[in-house]
Amino acid sequence: MRLEFDPSLIEEVIFGELKDREEKGDFALTAEYHSYTDSIYENFHSDDRPSQFRKVEWNFFKKLELPKVIKEIFDEFPELEGKAGGGVIAKAVNPFDEGSYLTKGMNQEAGQKRIVVKLLSDRFQEISYLRKLVRHELMHASDMLSESYGYRDERLGGNPMEESIVKERYCTFWDIFVDSRLIRKGKETPFDKDWRYREFEALYKKFPDDVKIAIFDVLWQDESLTHDKILGLAKDVNEVIKISEGMPIRHAAKKKKSILPGAQCPLCQFRTYRWAENIEQDAYLVDAIKKDFTGWEPEDGVCVQCTEAYKIRSIVC
Repeated sequence: MRLEFDPSLIEEVIFGELKDREEKGDFALTAEYHSYTDSIYENFHSDDRPSQFRKVEWNFFKKLELPKVIKEIFDEFPELEGKAGGGVIAKAVNPFDEGSYLTKGMNQEAGQKRIVVKLLSDRFQEISYLRKLVRHELMHASDMLSESYGYRDERLGGNPMEESIVKERYCTFWDIFVDSRLIRKGKETPFDKDWRYREFEALYKKFPDDVKIAIFDVLWQDESLTHDKILGLAKDVNEVIKISEGMPIRHAAKKKKSILPGAQCPLCQFRTYRWAENIEQDAYLVDAIKKDFTGWEPEDGVCVQCTEAYKIRSIVC
């Protein structure tokens, strides 16, 4: 597969390598680099110098065998060869910008897209971690190009807040799916099973511990997750709870229903991020709601808007 490298990324990687070696007292590579770049100032017009600098930096990038490292990781995914029109290694501006996505490729008639992997330049200072990170991102790319996964680039929420919450959950579920398969294949990833569990646990703190562990183990072993299934889990906490149904979990049958941000209010059916607290302490309000919703219990939760509506109605009456 044809690979392209962002010149600005190459430049930062080279300067980072020179600086790192200088701090260790090794100036040999710096001297060699300047032996080439100094001659550019002498022999080329200012308009031609940028392209000459890029050639020098590319040669040093190859001298450090960094293109070879990236190619070796791409070679671990032979299925990408026929599905993608090439790969692009681009510069990420911050850790949140790192990741992978698909973009229009050169061979548009075949409908192929290029895989873009965005990385921070200092990732190239630690080759072991670089390999794990690129491998993780290429597994994402493999899913995006897989018909069985059914990936779609779409909005994940109806408003910015919901989009942020659903996206965080979606990414967590997808990372679990990616890393679990890689680890079962004997491949190293940036984060192990314990780390991924802690990420999952942080999203669903109100679940009993044994329920969280059981749900996570099911997700970790699942080889058939899809975009739609993960999106459904990310949008509806009740779909996550369902995973534990029927399992021999000590507290599962007695667990309190989770009312996490973004879930639907059982009264108005709108998604809410503001739940009424300690509703069970207001006996009059509980009774008023139960008159209209006979199956409702305080542990089911109720949004702030609905409680305010009931309080106003009680005053009017």
